[in-house]
Amino acid sequence: MSPEPAHAQPTATRPFVITFSGIDGAGKTTQIECLSLSLQRQGLRVLRLSFWDDVAVWSKLRAGIGSRSEEAGHADPVENRPFAPKNNKHVRKWYLSLARAGLYLLDVARLRRLLADRPAEESDVVVFDRYIYDQIANLYSQSFAARGYARILLKLAPAPDLAFIVDASPAAAFARKPEYPLEFMHKNRQNFLLLQELVPQMTIISEGGAEDVRDEICTHISRSRLLAGTLAEEKAEVPEPIAVARLQSSRSLRNDPTASL
Repeated sequence: MSPEPAHAQPTATRPFVITFSGIDGAGKTTQIECLSLSLQRQGLRVLRLSFWDDVAVWSKLRAGIGSRSEEAGHADPVENRPFAPKNNKHVRKWYLSLARAGLYLLDVARLRRLLADRPAEESDVVVFDRYIYDQIANLYSQSFAARGYARILLKLAPAPDLAFIVDASPAAAFARKPEYPLEFMHKNRQNFLLLQELVPQMTIISEGGAEDVRDEICTHISRSRLLAGTLAEEKAEVPEPIAVARLQSSRSLRNDPTASL
């Protein structure tokens, strides 16, 4: 958390950064959309960014890495459909892991530049769909080398003000979005949970219905300096439960909260 007074946040040179991470199909997009609309209703300038589309270096080239590997292109065992992974991150060949390690350093460099550019500086809040944490989770293990490399990336990357991991059952997430083999999703989820050992400030949002997850996220937002700054005057007159309820009013924006899962 920043030491400056909360009411100074709207004019700060650095925006308030919120990141969403987790396995594919966990429901990040739904939560990002609802949170962004809710913050905009509070009068905040919100910039939404996708790590893969806006930060990742040579993303189109990387999308094909490992596509010819024998580990790529498995079929969905339920409906016998071929997987259509976005970047083949489930392919774990040593030479691919080495190449990705170098690319992740370039990602961090671009991330730093992106947060220093005018669009970010002119925003009050930047919301990331995935972050460097997701890249680390693709490589992470309990080995000394992997943990050391993860620490280097974390030290170089800008630390967000709030970092959420939207947790979900791999089976349920796979049913919604079968892009990657179920076995990989189990391992990937475990890596996300292990990351909290290196990044204690990460907040794991427990699996639940879309509204329950939204409520938990709103609770953390309401306790942050972001809400304290934008609603400082209002909270002096309005009880906190009411202020929080207003942030949670995004429920009314969707008749079907699972539409974008």
